[in-house]
Amino acid sequence: ETRFRRITWEFAAAPGRVLLTLDRGWIVANGRREAISEVELELAGAPVHSIFAIATQLAGRVAMTPSVLSKAERGYRLHLGTPPTPFKAAAVALSASMPPCEAFRRIALSCLEHLQQNHHGALTSDDPEYIHQMRVATRRLRAALRLFAPVLPDGLADALHLPLAAMMTQLGHARDLDVLLSEIVSPVLTALPNEPRLPALASDITNRRYAAREEALALLAAPDYGRTLLAALESLHPEPEAACDEIPLQSFATERLRRLRKKLLRLAAAARLEQPATLHALRIGVKRLRYALEFFAPLARERAFAPALQRLAAIQDTLGQLNDLANAGALLMDCAGDDPRLREAVTLIGGWHGPRYAALLESITPELGRLARLQLPPLAAA
Repeated sequence: ETRFRRITWEFAAAPGRVLLTLDRGWIVANGRREAISEVELELAGAPVHSIFAIATQLAGRVAMTPSVLSKAERGYRLHLGTPPTPFKAAAVALSASMPPCEAFRRIALSCLEHLQQNHHGALTSDDPEYIHQMRVATRRLRAALRLFAPVLPDGLADALHLPLAAMMTQLGHARDLDVLLSEIVSPVLTALPNEPRLPALASDITNRRYAAREEALALLAAPDYGRTLLAALESLHPEPEAACDEIPLQSFATERLRRLRKKLLRLAAAARLEQPATLHALRIGVKRLRYALEFFAPLARERAFAPALQRLAAIQDTLGQLNDLANAGALLMDCAGDDPRLREAVTLIGGWHGPRYAALLESITPELGRLARLQLPPLAAA
């Protein structure tokens, strides 16, 4: 059941109106309940920007965020006792004949939904995966902006990227400390339980991790977060007369994938095991092609991109682990400061991960050979 009180106001917005309803009450199911406290804005013949004008004014007074779950969805989850879980990116419905700018709009809206689906969990759960998925959502949006840059209207990239930049930085800092503790330090603590220098360093990292998480949560709970999302959503709802490149998406996607593959092959040829910067550049190239394939997968025959995606995912994982280990040194030394015992602990951690780092480096050489032979299947006919 949904039990709530609804108050409705009407706002003039030539040539029509905007209906604003305030719902306060409860969703009740299976002996459990959740609060309803939401505002709904509905167009009644008014242009779409009218909704954003009112929503932005409201978000300037109260911390509000766009909602992605209906009362019915929340009710069924409550009835079934479905535990909340981090939300991962979903495929976006695209057609080969649609304009590229419309495809970008759909992908960008999907990225914002991915972001917002994890917002509540990030605020209420200790599971670091929620923050990680929010970071992934912003990275996917940034990748889409780069991929579709040739056909985007002037100013759209800045309207989407700049408001999210501070959040991306803060979420990234929190995630880096999560990885440092769970994947770099904790395995050594487990392997060397009687080493007295490690717990002190781990304690300092834990304190920094909690502080970074609190800063990230404060940013996500602030009114600016809701206003940022509203601004991003408004930029993705242009006026009907806005210009849009009419080139078919299939042609655009084929050309962009060709360019990304060609660049990746150059990066693979230039990669040197003794030069971490070249491996970092290769990791970025792999990630960009992988995201592009995921975005354009609906244009290909079913699972046609699967082999390429699996190969790219494997080498991205290896390069990511190498990157985490390479970055860990500076982070650990920053945590150790001038304390000689903590610096000794950093040396211990580096030595313990040494064989793993060498094995990862050794596995890169055959991966480079497989990348050189990477072929992408043609997109399906329109």
